[in-house]
Amino acid sequence: MYHPTTRVLAILEMLQSRPGISGAAIAEQLEVDRRTVRRYITMLEDLGIPIESTRGPYGGYRLRPGYKLPPLMFSDNEALAITLSLILAQRQGMSVEPAATAGALAKFERVLPEALRERLQAVRDVVTFAPAPAAAFYPSSSTLMGLSLAITRGERVLLRYQSGAAETERRVGPYRLGFPRGRWALAAGGQRPPAKRAFRHIRTSRRVGSAEIFAH
Repeated sequence: MYHPTTRVLAILEMLQSRPGISGAAIAEQLEVDRRTVRRYITMLEDLGIPIESTRGPYGGYRLRPGYKLPPLMFSDNEALAITLSLILAQRQGMSVEPAATAGALAKFERVLPEALRERLQAVRDVVTFAPAPAAAFYPSSSTLMGLSLAITRGERVLLRYQSGAAETERRVGPYRLGFPRGRWALAAGGQRPPAKRAFRHIRTSRRVGSAEIFAH
């Protein structure tokens, strides 16, 4: 059912996702006997991958803690899902920084096997998406992550945003970040939680000290 090389790579993926997996579980997954599993484990060790094993009824295999794993391996379905997600973010204006999304997609495609890369390129060429809004705004990565962290922790932020033709600042308590109708928007309260509104065209944000935290 599987090529030996495919089985060896599958074992490596199991060791990454299920540390301590037993030889019996690996054998069942790959449809081989336990002696074959041990042979594949030896092949990985010969490649310089440090694998620790424990004996007994609760024993199993795991990668040595702290070992830097080789590049990630993706199935065809996983590669397609990642490619479509990046393309959708790019073409719908959801990218926080368009250059970052384009760079991530280029790096991802470079590590794919040539045959898979060719198939994914065909998908990119023929699949169409509705165009992004003409005035789509891209917050920076630091702004998006900072606001998300503030919402998670219940912290207030000092927000700079566009109000008409003017740019203004306001201290707010954010509680939701969304992408309605193709534009990033932040739902936040004012000095008191009941005073709530939505902010768009966010420029920068700065988290305020813990003394400003309130429960929403």
